[in-house]
Amino acid sequence: MNGVQLERLHEQMAKLRLTESQERIEALLQEAADKELSYADFLDQLFTEEIASKTTKNITMRTNLARFPFVKSLDAFDFTYQPSLDKKQVQSLANCHFIEHGENVVILGPPGVGKTHLSVALGLKAIEHGYRVLFTTAANMIATLTKALSEGKLEDKLKTFTVPRLLIVD
Repeated sequence: MNGVQLERLHEQMAKLRLTESQERIEALLQEAADKELSYADFLDQLFTEEIASKTTKNITMRTNLARFPFVKSLDAFDFTYQPSLDKKQVQSLANCHFIEHGENVVILGPPGVGKTHLSVALGLKAIEHGYRVLFTTAANMIATLTKALSEGKLEDKLKTFTVPRLLIVD
């Protein structure tokens, strides 16, 4: 492949916003030549890497927008510490069907038993399933809405809490 073709590929990938592929095109082309990949196999690899990169960036962005106090997965939750908790039920919630059906989930218990960890973990699962998520505390939500009401901006601020498909109030 000559320099003109490579430059044209870079320009076209930039227009298509194929940033991962654009950065790695030379290495991918060399790898395809070394392995003697078919055109279809090369394109499959190129698109697979691009989609994986975009998915990762999207999840990272939505995780940041969710405003979690920390990031802990469901895998990190110690179910042996909470034997009264039904692990199968929690794993069922991780499928996020409750969001699609517009159902609420209430997690109750004394301080220090993992309610926030479970909430964050379910929020992360929702993000992986493509949902918008927002985490807030009840105190912060009330303070924010009270301030917005006094400033005459309640309608706008309510959108902050109603736009995400999953609102986690701790």
